[in-house]
Amino acid sequence: MNAKANVKKVLAALLLYVLSALPCAAQYKLDTIRYAGSSDDYTDIVYLCEGFTSSELDKFVKEAKSHDSYFFKKEPWKRYSKLFNVFYVKTASNVSGAGMTPDSPIDNFYGTTFGCAGVDRMPWPTNMSKVYEVLNKTIPKYDLVIILVNSSKYGGAGNSSLKMMCLSLDGSSKETVCHEAGHAFAGLADEYWYDRTEECPNDARSINPVKWQSWVGINNVGVYPFEDTKGWYRPHENCLMRYLNSDYCAVCRETIIEAIHKKSKFIKSYSPQKGQTEIYGDTTFALQILAPSPNTLRREWVLDDKRVAYNVDKYQLEADKISEGDHVLSVTVNDTTLMVKKTTHSILHTTTITWKIHNNVSSGIRVLESDEDEFSVGPIPFADELTFTNKKVSDEKVRMELYNLQGASVAQGVFPGNVPATLSTANLAPGIYILQVLKGDRLIYSRKVTKEN
Repeated sequence: MNAKANVKKVLAALLLYVLSALPCAAQYKLDTIRYAGSSDDYTDIVYLCEGFTSSELDKFVKEAKSHDSYFFKKEPWKRYSKLFNVFYVKTASNVSGAGMTPDSPIDNFYGTTFGCAGVDRMPWPTNMSKVYEVLNKTIPKYDLVIILVNSSKYGGAGNSSLKMMCLSLDGSSKETVCHEAGHAFAGLADEYWYDRTEECPNDARSINPVKWQSWVGINNVGVYPFEDTKGWYRPHENCLMRYLNSDYCAVCRETIIEAIHKKSKFIKSYSPQKGQTEIYGDTTFALQILAPSPNTLRREWVLDDKRVAYNVDKYQLEADKISEGDHVLSVTVNDTTLMVKKTTHSILHTTTITWKIHNNVSSGIRVLESDEDEFSVGPIPFADELTFTNKKVSDEKVRMELYNLQGASVAQGVFPGNVPATLSTANLAPGIYILQVLKGDRLIYSRKVTKEN
């Protein structure tokens, strides 16, 4: 062998050694079960693999897919399933299963044992640094982590602050995932016992009125005492947060839906998009939406303060049907599901796409600008107040003004741009008004709104 070939061989061996010694993201692979879009816009769930040896990894994949399928058949996850990304990460353990107590760990991947926090049926990883290493290298923006443990012993636990659950694969594990998701994803409490001092969305101390008053008397929602904890109450007697193989009660369903809305968006894309300034003739404006099933999204198209289309995803604007000059077209999307009764829902979870356009008689419509709003205003129709909420932090002041149809200002206020702002309208008569919102000197929102009795 010549010297040159020998040097190449030594360098190759050295490179192989160095690469094998380096920890790298490639040792953990993120596989996909379902995909909606970017982690910035949709909810990410990831299944982690615990106590499966190399020969058992196919079993883990089968279990992850089976649990995913079951999970998205349960309401309200089912109707909002298009808003989720679901992934899994395979990691082989040297020993199958889980330890029985924290004092007797086994050589599984995350050090998971039963008996954590003194609860025999509670499995949890003792090597959380390993959990975060895998997550940081595969899906750092996770919204819910589901650790599947290769054990037939019944057990499960969920933690909302960690956005994580850990459960074994006993016969009820698919129902356990749904129950623990109530904890880990939506911050719901157990309804079968009570061991906390702080309130959760589905338990209460104060009941005059109770915070879920809008649901009382509907779908068997009421105010039911915890049998073993005096002074605490739950909304239902047969909710999934109390009994497996049940449905979520209306209060828990609503809480889950609000959590989904905070993390995901219904408008996947729209066209024409910002920066498209070509000359058009008749122009089609369109949304690509990921609608719930059944579709409860209200889509209201407004041209120069006049509604021109309703509950459609496309609107064709004909150049010869509008005057020459500048116009504004917008579409506002919000979810009108009857599963939510919170009055703040329409304020917090409404999105508006706005196009500024110019119509030229000879050449047609030109899109000057298009953008998705960074704020929400509502409720619309309104009663005693209107609230403006920034979706992004801003130091600019916000000014809201209401005008009557004669052009007179009837209510106004200037507010900090980094907190929700509320404009009192209690003294106004029912009717139609023009709402304008300005940041600094820029008009960012304008539409006709109705005050109800």
